[in-house]
Amino acid sequence: MLSHAALAEIAGRCYRDPWSGEAALDCEYDLLPRGDDELVVAIPGTHPNDPLDWIRDFRALLWLFPAVGVCHSGFGSGGTAVAERVLKTVKGDARLMTVVGHSLGGAMALIVGARLIHAGYPARVVTFGAPRVAFSANLSLPRLAREALELAEYRREGDPVPHVPMRPIFRHVTRGIAIGLDCGDPIGNHAIGRYAADLAAQAPRAL
Repeated sequence: MLSHAALAEIAGRCYRDPWSGEAALDCEYDLLPRGDDELVVAIPGTHPNDPLDWIRDFRALLWLFPAVGVCHSGFGSGGTAVAERVLKTVKGDARLMTVVGHSLGGAMALIVGARLIHAGYPARVVTFGAPRVAFSANLSLPRLAREALELAEYRREGDPVPHVPMRPIFRHVTRGIAIGLDCGDPIGNHAIGRYAADLAAQAPRAL
């Protein structure tokens, strides 16, 4: 399996097109075969110049989604669209499915991972700076997350994105893994490059 540091690098590279797949107009992803035993689904976060991404970020209604329960409507609809495309593409593939994403991409990665697990695929999910996804009373997504071969949610010190949308309406699926030092710049703290550098340089610590 690829290391978390390698996955952070992939999460950064997937911001740059061309992407291998696209769903729901604004949801791009890369499906990357890594040897004979692993497929990586990499989902980029918000593109600063893409208004559809920003609309998805702020579409914070509660909505019920198949297999994952009640979630943030923007994240849930995007993740569901990507999951359906990926499931059609990988049908019958027995390799480990690793889903990775940063920011908005991390939020959708949780949905994609849950859908893969629900469909019977072996899956792990690694996210960086992802916002809260699940409605506080959602029991389905945490249960599916527990069935993942691995679920790691990294959050840098000083990164504001994991603190939205607001509690107690929304919550994270896990307590997360704290990493890095606050550089005094919220945008810098959120950058995937800093996550990648931190993972390459130091062992993370549990929150």
